[in-house]
Parts: sequence; structure tokens; C-alpha cells
Amino acid sequence: MKRILFFVVIAIVAISCNFTTKEKSYKAENPIEEKIKKVMKENNVPGLSIGIIRNGKIDMLQGFGTKSRKDTTKVNESSIFQIASQSKMFTGIIINNLIQEGKLNLEEPITSYFPSDINENAKKRLHKIKLKFLLNHTSGISSDACFVYSERIDGDAWTKGYSKEQLIKDINNIKLEFEPSSQFQYSNSGYAIVGFICETVSNLSYGQLLEKYVTLPYKLNNTSVKLSDSQILKLVTPYRKDNRTVETKPSNMGMATPASAIYSNATDLTKILSEQIKAYRLYDSLNEQNPLILTKQTSKMDEKLQYGFSLIKMTGGSDIKYSHGGDADGFACEYFFSLQKNNGVVILTSSGGRWLGKLADGILENLK
Repeated sequence: MKRILFFVVIAIVAISCNFTTKEKSYKAENPIEEKIKKVMKENNVPGLSIGIIRNGKIDMLQGFGTKSRKDTTKVNESSIFQIASQSKMFTGIIINNLIQEGKLNLEEPITSYFPSDINENAKKRLHKIKLKFLLNHTSGISSDACFVYSERIDGDAWTKGYSKEQLIKDINNIKLEFEPSSQFQYSNSGYAIVGFICETVSNLSYGQLLEKYVTLPYKLNNTSVKLSDSQILKLVTPYRKDNRTVETKPSNMGMATPASAIYSNATDLTKILSEQIKAYRLYDSLNEQNPLILTKQTSKMDEKLQYGFSLIKMTGGSDIKYSHGGDADGFACEYFFSLQKNNGVVILTSSGGRWLGKLADGILENLK
């Protein structure tokens, strides 16, 4: 009887220990991972990669899902995505460097930087546009002034390229939608023209500018306008956001790449996010200048949002946050940070939509 009782006690203890272990294991699971998996399932998202800065340090670099619906290779922090309009942030950094070198002036009319290929009629129409108006989306140039945007169907990849000759033709035909600096209107075409100006004053291609001022200084090994053979192997497959079972492709945006088509990954974006948070904290405390500071001059989007040089300043919450993002052709990206909390979040996905911004902002808000 004592022997039987002994084994019963052992069994009860074992069951209790097993339950406790499972309970501890469940509690130990990362709530951010749980949230991401839940949202991906709800939205039928194939792949996602995330980077998190917590208290000024890289706290998380991780991938979720698979490279495609056919390829079960796991997405990780090195997986490559196109980042759509997040590309504009890199263009803003390039602009700041060219200003430091005296090659550009924010107060100068953009026509001062146009080559002779731009006709006199176009120069007369556009002479009131200062460089800063292009950068903060108050130029009066519509988003689809460049045919690469007017002909492109939202959700479909653009594969036809966009040459310098085509951009010059579009600039020569631009008609303003409103008086420059009188209102805010987001313009992809405006940033295509910014890239053109950068190339003109530097005598470098946009790819060379990106390498000189961004990828080499910040050691971003997988941020590029064109992928190498080895990088192509890391590229995830995008899917339409309105039908996540339909596969699409990366876009070839040509001269519109500065606005819409750089490639990157979570590792690289988290690196530059970390550097940008440091730069902003030094700028706020010591006024230390840095090309990563993109909101020294802003335009008003609404009562709570201000747009700098490809970075949005958000003043509606308990602290000031900064953000940008991009969403096109399946690929999407969100980029958020808070100076007060010293935290930041980067998320890239192979099928975008409004859910992504909510996820990124929600994660940032809940970081301790």
C-alpha cells in the first residue's frame, strides 16, 4: 500500500511539474512574435521581417513566414524586399550631404539645377519651385506627373523602366496643380525630379550616390538600386495586397527609383534606424548636425503631422514620433521611432496594406 501511494504521489508531482513547465513556457513566449503571427494569419501574409530598437540597442532581428507560397525557405533578417516609398528617406539623406558640400541650396529654384535639356517654357512654369518644396511635397507637381506613375496600375509591378529622356520629356510638359508652397500634396514624381537634380549636380548616377552617402558610410550591405546574383537569391516574392494569392514582381522604376524602388532588408534598415535615433537625440540635446536629420524644415500635413525631407513628424500622442513607409506592388515597409523612449521599429513584408502601419505603431507604443 505504501509502495502504491508512493507512485501516486510521484505521478501527481510529475503532472504538476509538467503543467508548470508548460505554463512557464507559454508565459516566456515573446508577445511581439505572437502578435506578428496572429496578424499575418488574419491577413494571409506570406512573409515578414522585423527589426526592433529598444532603449537604444538592437533588440530583435527576425523573419516570419516563407520566401514565397511555393518556396518554403524561411524569411529571416537578411531577406530582401523592395521598400517602395521608404526609398525617399535615402534620397533625403543624399540631399543633406549635397547641401553640406555646397552643391545644393534648399532656397534655390529647382530650375537653377536643370540641364539645357529642359526647355525655357518649362523653366518659366517651374521657376517658383524651391528645392525644399519638392522635398516636403508642396511643389504643386502632381504625384502622377511622370508617366511611370500615371500609367502604372496600383498593385501591379512596373517592369518597363523609366529613362532620363522620358523624365526630361515629362518635366518639359509639367503643369502645376497649385501655387508652390501653398499646400501639401504628396508627390512621387516630385522625388523622381529630386533624384534627377542630385544626379545633375553631382555627375553621379543615383546608384553611385546611394553607395557614396548611404550604403558605404552606414555599412548597409544589402541596400541597392540593383541586386547582385547573390542578393537575388535573398529576394522574397511579392503578392498583391488586394488578392494575396496573386504573385507579382519587383518593379523596375528607372529614374523614379529615388522615390519608389530601392531594395533593402531588416538588418540594414535597423542599422540606419539605430544611427538615426542617435543622431536625433544628439541634435535635440546638443544641436549636433547630421545628414540623418530630415525634419529641420517641414510642411504641415494636418494638425498632428509634419513632413520633412522624407520623414514624418507625428505630434498627436504622448510623445513625438517619426515615421515613413512605403507600399507598392505587394512589397511594403514601415519605419517608426520615438526619441523620448529611445525605441524604433522596422517592418518589411511581401504583401502590404493598412494593417502594416497599425502593427508597427502598435509595437512601438508597447515597447518598454
